[in-house]
Amino acid sequence: MYKDDDAAHAERANSLIDEIAELERQKVTQATTDQRLEAAKRELSNLQAHPPAAAPKGPGAIAHLVVFAATASVAYLGYTLLI
Repeated sequence: MYKDDDAAHAERANSLIDEIAELERQKVTQATTDQRLEAAKRELSNLQAHPPAAAPKGPGAIAHLVVFAATASVAYLGYTLLI
């Protein structure tokens, strides 16, 4: 066996170790991403299953007319008393 063979084997082993380490890091990152994706899907599913209650409607047209008529009447009464 030649010394060059030992160096080549050691170099190849080191490059394989580095490649495995990088792939393991990517695997961990992918697992984290998958967990976040599943959590987001669950949250969306919960939001769609339980829609928020409808907002209460404001006063209708009749209520506005009653308030306008009362205000106009008070204004007219006040105007006639001042004259």
